[in-house]
Amino acid sequence: MPRFQIDPQNIHDGCALLDKKESHHAISVLRLKPGNAVDLIDGKGHSFKGKVAGIRDGRLDIRIESSIDALPVCPSANIQITLAVSAIKSERMEVLIRKACELGAHSMIPVRSERSIIRLSRERWEEKIKRWRKIAAESCKQCGLAAIPQISEAVDFRNLVINLKDFDQVLIPTLAVMTDSLYDTLNRSALGRVLVLIGPEGDFTKKEVELAVTGGAVPVNLGPLVLRTETAATYVLSVLNFFYREIYKKRESQ
Repeated sequence: MPRFQIDPQNIHDGCALLDKKESHHAISVLRLKPGNAVDLIDGKGHSFKGKVAGIRDGRLDIRIESSIDALPVCPSANIQITLAVSAIKSERMEVLIRKACELGAHSMIPVRSERSIIRLSRERWEEKIKRWRKIAAESCKQCGLAAIPQISEAVDFRNLVINLKDFDQVLIPTLAVMTDSLYDTLNRSALGRVLVLIGPEGDFTKKEVELAVTGGAVPVNLGPLVLRTETAATYVLSVLNFFYREIYKKRESQ
């Protein structure tokens, strides 16, 4: 069934009006007609089912028939996973963002670390963030995730790790220091707001890891292999997704 993103401000009196871009795709590409069923997501965690009512000023008008609060990928409402990742080259960063959306990341923070290879002016960073947010929105529409992960402005690693009080658990996969396994660490951790710090090519420096640990982060290993940044991020999100789903299932069955 066709799925479209809708601005919550364009929902009134049980009807939703698509923007011009989505309307063009619906009308000119998909050739939707009155009565055709569609799905809508608003990017704020809500999804809707409706039918095409008609065309108004070149924009598709949808009559909403039902709405639901979409379930997060990690079903427990107590789990919010934030991915703080050292910015990498554009094509790979875009792949990473798409995968993070598909795996249910709650939010993402681009990080500038000592070994980061991306060095941009303030204006260029703003352009990158704008594009990454657009990619996140498109990815969520494609995979059916109703809540679009927030992508924040880029921050320096040091500024991020000196204040981690907003998170219940902070994980930093690294080969720079001695670590515990991710599995053992998760089994000891409480549910809640989780921050995952993913380093650049070459890993975080030992000094950066020590600074993060001083701030409350827990160093973990992902096995003996050296992983690329986007691979490490995808791996950790997949593990957390599976781990918290299993915890949720066990709690529901008790």
